[in-house]
Amino acid sequence: MHQLILSKQSRFLLGLALLFVLLGSFRALNVADTTTFYVLAPSGLNLRKDADPNSAKVDLVPLGGKVTLLTAPATKNLSVDQLSGGMAKVKYGDKVGFVFDGYLSQFPAPKQSINTPGDYKLETYVEKLRSGPDVFILHEEHTKDYGGYLSSESAIHIPTQNWQEAFLISKLLLNIPPKFLFPKPSKAVETIIPNPDKKEQAWSDEMKVERDKTGQLISINYYYRSEGGGWGAVITKSTEESGQQKMLKIAYTGIAD
Repeated sequence: MHQLILSKQSRFLLGLALLFVLLGSFRALNVADTTTFYVLAPSGLNLRKDADPNSAKVDLVPLGGKVTLLTAPATKNLSVDQLSGGMAKVKYGDKVGFVFDGYLSQFPAPKQSINTPGDYKLETYVEKLRSGPDVFILHEEHTKDYGGYLSSESAIHIPTQNWQEAFLISKLLLNIPPKFLFPKPSKAVETIIPNPDKKEQAWSDEMKVERDKTGQLISINYYYRSEGGGWGAVITKSTEESGQQKMLKIAYTGIAD
C-alpha cells in the first residue's frame, strides 16, 4: 500500500512538472511569435533567404518597416556599421526570412529629425511611442538663461538598456551626422571622435564617448558649436525606472549666444 501511494505521488509530481514545461514552452513561443520590431536602418534592411548574411535577397524592409520576430539569432557574432548582432528569423508582410537584428528596435522609427525644417517635435514622437501597448515613456523640457546665454534641453527616457538601440533612435530623431557610427568597444574612459565632414564654419563638431574602468558605456555625447550657438545629442543612463526596468535618457540640448 505504501508503495502504491508513492507511485501516485510520483506520477502527480511528474505530471505537474510536465505541465509547467508545456506552459513555459507555450509562453515562450507565444512571445516570440507576437513580438514586433521596427527597422532603424536609414537605407532599409535586406530580408535574406537564409541566416547567412550573404544569402539571396528576398525583399528590402524600409526604414520604419515592421517585422514579427519568429526566432532570435542563434549567435550574435556579426558586426555591421559597428553594430553587433546576428541573423534573426522574421516575418515581413507575407514573407519570411532573416535580417540583421542590430538594426531592429522595439520602438518605432521617428518620422523625421526634430531639428530639421518642419513641425515634427519631440512630443510628437513621444505620443507615437506612448500609443504602443504598455510603453512607459518619460518626457521633460528645460530652459535656462545664463546671463544672456539661453540653453534648453528636451529629453525622453525610454525603457531599454540597449545602447545600440538608443544610439540609432538618437541619430534619426536628433539628426546626428550620418558618418558617426556606434562606438567600438574600448577600455578608454574618454574617446573623442571628430566628424570627418566637419564644415569650415564649425568651431566644434565631434562625439565624445565616456566609459567606466570596465569599458561599460556611461554616455555618448554629440556636440556641434559655431558662431551664434550650438546643439548636442546626449545619451546617458537614466536615474528613472519603469517598474523594475532601467531606462536610457536621450536628450537634445541647444544653446544660443
